[in-house]
Amino acid sequence: MRFLHFRLVGPAIVGVALFIAGMATFPYYGVKRIDAEARRSQEMLVERNISLWISDVEFSLTAWTIWDEAIAKLDNSFDAEWADRNIGASLIGTSRTRFVVVLDSHDAIIYTRTDDTVKDMPFFVRGPAAMVKDASELLTTVRSREHQPKKPGIPSPLAVSRIVVIGDEAVLLSASLFQPDFGTSKPKGDRAPILITAMPIGGTLQDFFGKRFLLNDAQISPLPAVSPDRARAEIAVGTEGEVEVLSWLPPTPASDILWQSLPLILTVGVVLIAGTVLMIRITQTTAQMLVSRERQMRHAATHDFLTGLANRSLLQPEFTALIEKGPLMVVCLDLDGFKAVNDTRGHAMGDELLKVVAERLRAGIRAEDRLFRLGGDEFAIMMPGLSGVEAAEVCRHLSASLSNKMNLPGCEVSIGASFGISEVATNGTSCEAALKGADAALYCAKSTGRGSVVMESSVEKHQSGSHALKTALGR
Repeated sequence: MRFLHFRLVGPAIVGVALFIAGMATFPYYGVKRIDAEARRSQEMLVERNISLWISDVEFSLTAWTIWDEAIAKLDNSFDAEWADRNIGASLIGTSRTRFVVVLDSHDAIIYTRTDDTVKDMPFFVRGPAAMVKDASELLTTVRSREHQPKKPGIPSPLAVSRIVVIGDEAVLLSASLFQPDFGTSKPKGDRAPILITAMPIGGTLQDFFGKRFLLNDAQISPLPAVSPDRARAEIAVGTEGEVEVLSWLPPTPASDILWQSLPLILTVGVVLIAGTVLMIRITQTTAQMLVSRERQMRHAATHDFLTGLANRSLLQPEFTALIEKGPLMVVCLDLDGFKAVNDTRGHAMGDELLKVVAERLRAGIRAEDRLFRLGGDEFAIMMPGLSGVEAAEVCRHLSASLSNKMNLPGCEVSIGASFGISEVATNGTSCEAALKGADAALYCAKSTGRGSVVMESSVEKHQSGSHALKTALGR
């Protein structure tokens, strides 16, 4: 036992002696470099997290902007009543969007709606014209990309966003291009209408992002006011175009270790062994803290903060890993009746409902299956090693589970879910193609009736003609 202790402590004693000699040069070469790398790593993670959050918001708008009927009712022949019911009221009623503007092909306002709850806020009281002016750069960007080459099939979303700040108030502005999904209606000119939305960010920006990304002393200020020692990420602009920066105190692991070790260095001649043990413990604690913080931030970047499920950023990696092992079933599902819960009981209750749905989905699938939240009330499941019949049976069990009454705080609600299944037999199929196939089957299931489960093989291919597409989508 004593020999073992000597083998453990002896090298530490020698190491401390060398450490004392090296400390004369280490602060000048090592500390700044290590701290700078830790700072840049955290800045990149924050920028990526903000980008993913905005991407999720932009993707949720595709339900309104990639739609043949929207082209027909907004561009081919403008229908104000349809626009108010299916764009303004629908967006404000089912999302956190509180301001909606539709611009025609000449970028003139043809429809606008502002929710009564925000009409007196400084950003919204200025009126639609001022807010459209705030979004002028977004509008220019969308128009510049409008005629870029597109892949065949359902188009990819074309949306651009930025955060705008007025005083202590912050709003996420988004500009999205209306596009036909299956070509039953097309823009009558060479330019399509554009949707502009504004989503207030609750609380202050520093609280919103600081707590979300676990930042130390998060602050929002103009770029020139940020001191060089603070980490930063450009996240917003003011109404006059000034850059607003999120800044925070970056991690300084090397400096922390150095300053915590100074008492040991001064007393090492007297308490060499005790100092060695203390230094090791401090180092271990600091390392564990850094690893834990990085793990939390990486998890936040790849998982939905509300339900804890994997988000869209993990779709491609998980799909690639699973399809290399064999055939795969890709399932898209959409909740039936979720909008009614949001309309009647509020978004907070809707969030609670989504948490219950996520738990029931987790309980109803296997350990080897992969579950994702795509946004809003849309989910996806990847099921390796199952036949079409087996996957359909699992989906029917999930549908039955979700149709059971759900106990929420202060109330009890009932919803349902529709399922679309796409079979991927070889790794020659892309993740995007598999999801589109499952999504097409989901459209068919939604038109069939509440709680339906439809295989992609039951849906006619897109190339078979627009009549079959209308039948599959219930349009």
